[in-house]
Amino acid sequence: MKKFLTFTIIICLTLTAQVSYGAPKPVVARTFVPLFSLPENEKPAGFLISGNTLNFFGTSAGMTSTDGFLKSTNESGVIQWSLILDTGVDEIATTATKNSAGEIWIVGSSAKPSILDTSTVVPAVTSLNPDSVTAEIVPPIRNDLTQVIAWRVSNSGMLLQTITYDFGAPVLVRSVASTDFGIAVVGNYSTPQGSAGFVLQSGANGFVGKATSIGKSDTEINAVSRKSDNSLIVFGSSTEVIGGKKLMGVRDGIIASISSQGKITNVVRSSNSKATRSWQSSTPNLVLGGDSILGGKTEAVITKFAPSLIPIWTTRFASQTSAITFDASSNSHMMAFTSTSAIAAIAGWKPKKTTTLILNFDSKGALVGAYGAPTVISPIALGFSRDLGVLLLGVSAKGVSIFHSLTR
Repeated sequence: MKKFLTFTIIICLTLTAQVSYGAPKPVVARTFVPLFSLPENEKPAGFLISGNTLNFFGTSAGMTSTDGFLKSTNESGVIQWSLILDTGVDEIATTATKNSAGEIWIVGSSAKPSILDTSTVVPAVTSLNPDSVTAEIVPPIRNDLTQVIAWRVSNSGMLLQTITYDFGAPVLVRSVASTDFGIAVVGNYSTPQGSAGFVLQSGANGFVGKATSIGKSDTEINAVSRKSDNSLIVFGSSTEVIGGKKLMGVRDGIIASISSQGKITNVVRSSNSKATRSWQSSTPNLVLGGDSILGGKTEAVITKFAPSLIPIWTTRFASQTSAITFDASSNSHMMAFTSTSAIAAIAGWKPKKTTTLILNFDSKGALVGAYGAPTVISPIALGFSRDLGVLLLGVSAKGVSIFHSLTR
């Protein structure tokens, strides 16, 4: 009898184990539906969403200048309000966030306004033109974009504040996070040796203190996440010694903790000795998107980190682009990339050509959803709302368009 009971228990445990740890059922990829396209002169860098309201931000290109823009539309593309962000010089808008008051911060780069020296102005002389020849219009030489510029805008489209910080060298803003005091901005600027990353923070009246530089010759900082104590975590890549941590691979993805005083307190590097790694995006829940190049193979990488910067789970897929990440909620995380090969976890996914793919993971890293966007050549940004579902801003043959996962 004891032998029979023992045998029965073993069989039950075996069956239980098979049920608990069986291979997950492949998900079925749904196809994204286009909502509308944006005008050709607008180069959107991303969007913010609330309900069925979309706030697009980016750069508007004119004949002789560029300006930042912010506009609000409904899900059909009908404009509710629009704002041109122009200070009289060239500007580009590359990132945005909302603060706790619901105001929008748009951040980018601008040229420094020229100061006209009136003491050297020569009076205009009218020349004779008997043949009525029309002279060719020569566009003015554009100044380098050496300033970080940030615009604070109300949720009804009113410009509330403009602040700048001059690096004195070409600068590109990559990411912004809202803080209790203002905003934290990260990006990259040119140095005599090459390029360096930076962290810049603002207060109520403008940018405060001196920017924190990360690296000197071959470092980039592409994303930032804010912690509850207003310290920061920044993400990027480097071949330099950063925070005392030496190069491990061909190029390392780097994660650096920055104190509220702007000091580097901890650095974590990728460790594959033969790989070229980079982190390109992050979320408030520390879900990072990046890429890995190893042995001629390029992969899009998504990794969730703990607050201690220890990886919790990670996965990667063959791709031509880096991964873009987004939190749909604290327990739902998304990535967008251009898929180049079959994925066993997605039923029937065997793209014959490079295809944009959006994947949805739960808090433990299990794949729970997939969305194909066959007409999107290159993804730009992700978003989510209960009204419109998963949204993708991407480049298609028709220009830049917004797509979503719900049919009307």
